[in-house]
Amino acid sequence: MGRVRQIRPKLTQSQDIMPSDLTPISDPRRVVLMAMRDVVGIPGLGLFFSMVGFAAIAREAGFGLAEALATSALVWGMPGQVAMVSLYLAGASVAVIVMAVALANMRMMLMVVSTVDLIGFRRFGTGLVKQLISVHFLAITTWIQLAVVRGRVADQAMFIYFLGFALPLYIIGLLGTCLGFYLIDIVPIWLLKTIVFTTPLYILMMVAKIRSLLFRQAGLVGGLLAPLLYPVLGEWAILVAGIVGGSLVMLPRFLAARKVRRRRLNKGQRP
Repeated sequence: MGRVRQIRPKLTQSQDIMPSDLTPISDPRRVVLMAMRDVVGIPGLGLFFSMVGFAAIAREAGFGLAEALATSALVWGMPGQVAMVSLYLAGASVAVIVMAVALANMRMMLMVVSTVDLIGFRRFGTGLVKQLISVHFLAITTWIQLAVVRGRVADQAMFIYFLGFALPLYIIGLLGTCLGFYLIDIVPIWLLKTIVFTTPLYILMMVAKIRSLLFRQAGLVGGLLAPLLYPVLGEWAILVAGIVGGSLVMLPRFLAARKVRRRRLNKGQRP
């Protein structure tokens, strides 16, 4: 009797690999390690050097180390931090400074709303106080990173990933503030100030990592429109470019979805 040859299906080898690649990660320990690994790359370095530049500006404006750290820790938003230091240097009143910082950080409102839904606070019944404390650590860097890992991390583990990414990033920002405050003694002040403007560059690099083509297209269109609109609209160019860029990208999809809905309604009305 001849030897029977055992035929092994071709899919068997790939089946050992596919689950780990396609199945979202839900184990808390793996999620935390993944978040901490992600934060030490471009996100952490970009924010670190931005805070180094901010600290130099704050010290030149007359801030002590404690005031600079408190600004980074409590405001936690580069536009608001720079506005606070600039107005303090100009001798503005406390009321004006508070209002300016609040308006500068108003841009975070939509990010907070989308992050609350993305993390799933409502789905898991997270208390209001815990939500408020958690979203304080939200930065645009964290918001973009959550979009990058969406689908790779299970829905029930997104809050764990958020904390594992946002808290180390927060610490990195404070360390950057400390270092920048003392670097002014050995590094030219103009160089440290220039570092602040690397923020848009590393944010652009993070947007490029997002797997969704829609987000990439919106960022590209908005980025191209902003310098074209600046001579006419001035500081409003960034806001208008973002709104127009996102709307132009979404408009074809909206019209296509609307057309599909009309077709379905027409088919349902036919006898």
